[in-house]
Amino acid sequence: MWIKPEEVLVAGGFWDTEVANTYFLLQQRKGSGNAASKGFTGLLVGTFDSVFDTKPPPYRILHQTPSSEIYYIVAVSLKKEDINENWVWIERNLMSILATFDKDEDVTDFVRCKIESLVANSVVMDPHNTPDPDSDSFKATSFKFRKLFNMPEGEKLVNYYSCSYWHNRLPRQGWLYLSVNYLCFYSFLLGKETRVIVRWRDVTLLDCTNALIFPDSIRVSTRDHEHYFSMLLRKKETYELMEQLANMAMKQLINDEEFSEDKDLLTKVSKKVPKKPSFLKRDLDARAHSDMYRSKFRLPLREKLDGSTSCSLWAPYKKAYVSGTLYISLNYICFDSKIANLVSVVCPLRTVQSVERVDSVKGNLIVKNALFICTSHVNSSNTFLFIDVGDRDFVINKLSEMLGKSIPTKNALPDNMVLGSARLGSRSNSVTDDKCDDMSLSSLSVGSISDNNGSSFSETLEAETTTVPLRSLYIGFEDDMDEGDCEKRKEALWDRHWSEYGRGVTMYRTVETLRLVLEGLPDTVRREVWLIFSGAINEQATNPGYYEQAVIAGLKRGGPANDEIERDLHRSLPEHPAFQSERGISALRRVLCAYAWRNPAIGYCQAMNIVASVLLVYCNEEESFWLLAALSERLLPDYYNTRVVGALVDQGVLEDLILDHMPGLHTKLSDLGIISLISLSWFLTLFLSVMPFEAAVHVVDCFFYDGARVVFMVALAILDVNKEALENCDDEGEAMMVLADYLGCINTPKCRYGKRKSSVCEDKQAESSELRTMVNIIDIIEAAYRGFGFITNVAIERLRVKHRLRVVQTLEDTVMRNTLRTVGPDCILSEEDLKELVIYVRGEQILGGEDKEVRQRNNSGNPLTQEGYALGYETFRQLFLAVSPWGQGDRSESLVTSIFNMLDVDGTHVLSFRSVAWLYGVLCSGDFARKLRLFYYLHLAFPPSLEDVDKPLKNEENAAEVEEEAAVEAEEYFDYLDEDYGKGKVDLDISDDQDAETSGTSPKKEYCDDFTGLATIHSRDYRLFEQRFLPTMTQEQFINMWRTVYSFFAMETNQEIFTSLSRVGTLLLQIGEVGRRVKEIASRSNSESARLPGEQSSENVFQLEEMRGALEECLGSGNCTTEESEQALQSTEESPDSENTSAVPCDTGKNGKMLHNVIKNDTGEEKDKNTEECEQNASVDESDCGSSEHRHASMSQPSSQEWSISFEQFLANVANEEKLVDFFERPVKLAQEVQKLRKRHAVCTSVSGSVASTPS
Repeated sequence: MWIKPEEVLVAGGFWDTEVANTYFLLQQRKGSGNAASKGFTGLLVGTFDSVFDTKPPPYRILHQTPSSEIYYIVAVSLKKEDINENWVWIERNLMSILATFDKDEDVTDFVRCKIESLVANSVVMDPHNTPDPDSDSFKATSFKFRKLFNMPEGEKLVNYYSCSYWHNRLPRQGWLYLSVNYLCFYSFLLGKETRVIVRWRDVTLLDCTNALIFPDSIRVSTRDHEHYFSMLLRKKETYELMEQLANMAMKQLINDEEFSEDKDLLTKVSKKVPKKPSFLKRDLDARAHSDMYRSKFRLPLREKLDGSTSCSLWAPYKKAYVSGTLYISLNYICFDSKIANLVSVVCPLRTVQSVERVDSVKGNLIVKNALFICTSHVNSSNTFLFIDVGDRDFVINKLSEMLGKSIPTKNALPDNMVLGSARLGSRSNSVTDDKCDDMSLSSLSVGSISDNNGSSFSETLEAETTTVPLRSLYIGFEDDMDEGDCEKRKEALWDRHWSEYGRGVTMYRTVETLRLVLEGLPDTVRREVWLIFSGAINEQATNPGYYEQAVIAGLKRGGPANDEIERDLHRSLPEHPAFQSERGISALRRVLCAYAWRNPAIGYCQAMNIVASVLLVYCNEEESFWLLAALSERLLPDYYNTRVVGALVDQGVLEDLILDHMPGLHTKLSDLGIISLISLSWFLTLFLSVMPFEAAVHVVDCFFYDGARVVFMVALAILDVNKEALENCDDEGEAMMVLADYLGCINTPKCRYGKRKSSVCEDKQAESSELRTMVNIIDIIEAAYRGFGFITNVAIERLRVKHRLRVVQTLEDTVMRNTLRTVGPDCILSEEDLKELVIYVRGEQILGGEDKEVRQRNNSGNPLTQEGYALGYETFRQLFLAVSPWGQGDRSESLVTSIFNMLDVDGTHVLSFRSVAWLYGVLCSGDFARKLRLFYYLHLAFPPSLEDVDKPLKNEENAAEVEEEAAVEAEEYFDYLDEDYGKGKVDLDISDDQDAETSGTSPKKEYCDDFTGLATIHSRDYRLFEQRFLPTMTQEQFINMWRTVYSFFAMETNQEIFTSLSRVGTLLLQIGEVGRRVKEIASRSNSESARLPGEQSSENVFQLEEMRGALEECLGSGNCTTEESEQALQSTEESPDSENTSAVPCDTGKNGKMLHNVIKNDTGEEKDKNTEECEQNASVDESDCGSSEHRHASMSQPSSQEWSISFEQFLANVANEEKLVDFFERPVKLAQEVQKLRKRHAVCTSVSGSVASTPS
C-alpha cells in the first residue's frame, strides 16, 4: 500500500534489492520468505526481528534520484503480489512523466506530491465518524498473528508480550500472542521456527510457578501437555489477562455464549485513562472493572462501570470526611472507602433529585471541588457531599449525561416498604452551578424517618392475595410466638441505626451495620435487609409488573420444569405450617414457575424449592422472586444449572481452603472422601437443608450482606469445631454421623418449629445421660468471622476461576465419554474416529456462527450434556464437503442439503451427534451395497435439486415453492412406505401413521429455514431404508441420481470411468424402457381378459412375440448381452402379466448372478401381492384423487405404463463395473481427514525442524 513518503538514510543493510530502475527500488527484507534461506545473514536478521519485534513489512519501494543519497519510502506490503502491483503502476504511470523533468529536485517534489495524493485518495471516509479502535502498528501485528498461525479473519488478537518458552528445558525467546480463543507463541532463532497453539477451552490449569527448572514462570496445562512461559516484563498483567480469557472460555462452555465486543466503548469519552494496546484489551479491562463494581455493590448484571475518581465523603454520623473512590455507571453512583468496610454508599440515579457544584462550605475553608447530591425516597431523604473530586467538571458533565438517560420508574417500590422519603415529585435531572455560600455541614444529615414500629408490611390480609410474607399469616399458630425482649431490643437497635445512618437503598453501609447483622436480624426487618443488601430491590424497582407477567407465562407454559416443581412442592420446608396448606404451596409454585420461565437455561433445580420456601416465609411473592433471581444469577452463579457447575467449583474452593488452614483434617477427609458429600448439600441450600431453618436463616442474613465468603467461613468453622472428632473417624459413615449430629443440635433461642435433628443425635440422647449441649448459630457465625474473617470475596473468586477450569474440563470429558458410549451399536466407526468427530463438533460450536443461533433457537440441549453435541447446517456442510467421498463435484451442495434433511427427522434443523456418527459410519466404510442403498434411497425420498446446477440462485418466492413441493414429495414417499410396502423382511408398524391413515387428514407442513431446505414431515428413523423394501425409481428420479454420480468424477481424467458410467447409465435406461413396453403389453392383455379362451391364447402368443421383439431390439443396440436377453425373455414367458418382468437383472458377473438368483426366488412369493396391489391402485377413481395424490402415485410407485427401474437392477449393473465398485468400496480414514480439517481451521502445534508441544 502507498504510504506518506518518509526519509531513509540507508537503503541496504537488512534489505535485498529485487528490482530497480532510474528512480525507484523494490526491496525485500532479509530473513523473510525465500530470503530466509539465503545464508547466515538472513538467519541473523530474521532472529533479530523476531526477538526484538522490529520486523517491518517484508516488501517496500524506495524513491531516489541519481544526484541524491537520501531515499524516500513510498510503499510497503506484506504480500509480494501487492507490492508488484504498486511497482507496475509506477512504471506505467510515473516513469514516462519523470523523464521530462530537467532537475532531480523537481522529480522528488513531483513523486512526493503524487504519492501523498494517492494516500489521501485511498483513505475511506467514515460517514459516522467512528474512531479507529486500533493503531496501525497493532493492525500489522494482528495481520502477522493471523498469518503465522493460519487463524481465521474473525479471530481477534487481544495483546502480545515478549517472553521465553521452555522447550526441552531450554528457553526460546519469542512472542506470546493472546487472542479471544487461543494462546499462541512464535519464535524464530537461527532458522528454527517454534509455533505453539493452545485453545483456551482446552486449558485445565493456569498458575504461576517458581521452580528451579522453570523460574518465575506461568504454567499453562492442557489434557496432554504443560507449557511454561517466563521472562515476562509484565508478568502480573499477562497472567491476569490469561486468567480472564480462560475464564471466559469456560463460561462459554457452561452457558454456550459467544463473545461479542462492546461497541459503546468506541464512542465513550474518557479522561486520564491509560492508552491500551488494542480495543479488545480495553474492552476486557472494562469488563473486569465492571465485574468488580457489580460484585462490590450488588448491582444488576447489565450495569457497566463508566468511570471512577478519587474523592472524600462527608459522614454526618461521625462528623468527618472519609476518603475513598467515587464510581459512576449508567444507573448508579457508588462510593467505597479506602479502608475496607468502613463505609460505602449505593445511590441509584432514579432516586437522585439534584446534583450541584459546591465551591465553599460555611465554617470549613478546606472544602474544594465539592459535589452535592440530593436523593428522595419514601419517608426519608438522604444528601451526600463529596469533596476533592478529581476532574469535578468532567464528573458533573458525566452525571448530567447519565441523568438525562435515566428515566424514573413510577410505582416501582413495593407497597408499604419503608425505603426512603415521603417527599415525592419529579426530580430535576439537572445540575446546578453553585450551592449557596451559607451552606453548613449540620444541614448535611440523613433525612427524617417515619414514626412507625419498623414493620414493613400491613397486618390486614386479603383472602386471595399473598402480598405479605407467609410468616405473618401463621403468627398465632404456636404458643411461643410472642416476641421477647431480645427481639424488641434488636428492633430498637435497627430503628436507632436507621435514624443515624439513613434507611433504604441509599443508607450509609458501615461496620456498625455488619455488627447488627451478626447479632441476628429481627423478623420484622429481615425482609428489608435482604432486599437492600442483595441488590434485589434494584431489579424489582426497575421492572414493575414483571413478576405478574412471569407468573402467567410460567404457569401457562408447562413443560418438564413445571413437572419437577410439582413433585417437590410438598417436600419444601414441611415443618412450617405455611407449607402444610394450599396457600403456601400455591405461592411457592408461582415463584418457582415464574423463575423457570425467566431463566430457561436454569429452569428448576431441586435445591431451589427449599431456598424459595424460606424466602417466602419472610418476604412476599414478588420479593422472593427477585431474591431468588439475585441468588441464582449473581450471588451463586451457575449453582442451579443442570450440572450444578457452580457448586462443584465451590467444592474445589472449599478443599483448597481446608488444605491451607487445616492440612491434617484435609488429609483425613480426602482419605474418607466426604468433602464432596457435605459441600453440595451445604452450599446448594445455604445450610437450610442440614439444620433447623430458623437457625440457618441467620447464615442467609450474613450471606446476603457479605457475599459468598460467608458460606465458606461457616463451613470452615463447623469443620474446625469437629476437627478432633473427624480425625478419629474410621470410615465415611462415622464422619457423616459426627457432622449430622452436630448440625442437628444447632439451634437459635427463639426456634419455634422442628429442630431437624438426625436420628443419630436422637439415639445418643436416648442412650446417654450426658446430652450434647445445643449450639447457638450466633456463636458459630461469630467464630467463623473471628477465625476466618480474613477470607475475602476477591480471593474466593480467584479460586473459583482456578477450579472452574478443572470442573468444566472434567464435565466435558465425561460428556464426551458418555457420548461415545451411547452413539448406538449401529455405528461402525472406531473409537478414534468418534473421538476426533466429537472434538471437531465441539470446537465448531465454541467458535459460534449460524449454528449457535439455530441451536439456541431450538433449545437443542445444555452444552455440557450429550444433546450439546448437536450440529447445525453450516458445521455439517463443512464437515461433509471436507471429509465425505461424496462431498465433491458440482452437486455437492445439493447433496449436503438432501442428507441433512434426511437426518433431521424432527424438523429442528439441528442434527444429533448420533445420527451424524451413523452417517459417517456408512460413508467411510467399505460396504459397497449399503452405500448404494443409501444413495438410491436418498434420491427417492430427498432428491437433490437440479436447479442448483443449471440455474443461479432463485428468488425467495420460487425457492419457497420448490422447498414446499419437495417436502410434499418426501411426505408422500414416507406414506407410500407405510401403506404399500409392508412385506419387507422386517415388519415395522408405526401407530401414528396408522392413525393418520384412518383420520384421512393431510400431513402437516413444518417450518423450513432458507438454508436447510425442506424439513422431514414425519419423525421417522433415518435407518428405515435398510429394513424396508425400496420402491422402483422413475426416469426423472434416475436421471437426477445419475447426474449426481457423474458429478463425483467431474475432475477425473481417466476415460475408463466415463466409459463405465456411460455403459451403466445407457443400460439402465434401456432396461427401464423394456420394462415399460412389457408392462404396456401386459396391461393390454389384462384389459382384454373378457375374450374367449381361444382368442386369449392366440393374443398371448402375439403379445409374447411383441415382448421378444422388444428385447431383441435391446440386444441389437449392443448394450445388452445374449444371456441377459434370454433371462429376461424366460422371465417374460413364465409370467407375462407380472410387474416383476421390469426387474430384469442385466449382469452376467458373479454378483449379478447371485442377485438374480435371490430376486428370482423371492418373486414367487411376492408376485401375487404386487399384482394385486397394482390392480388396486389402478382401480382408484380419478375423481377421488387430488393433485397431491397423483404426485404421490407418480413418486412412490409408477403406473403400469411408466418407465421404472428397481434398486436390485441398479445395484447389479453398478457392481458389474470395476471402476465404480472401487469408488464406492473405497474406505475413508475419518480420524485423519478430520484432523486435516481441524488443521486447516487452526494450525495445530507444529515446529519447523522440531516439535514444541511440550517440554520434557
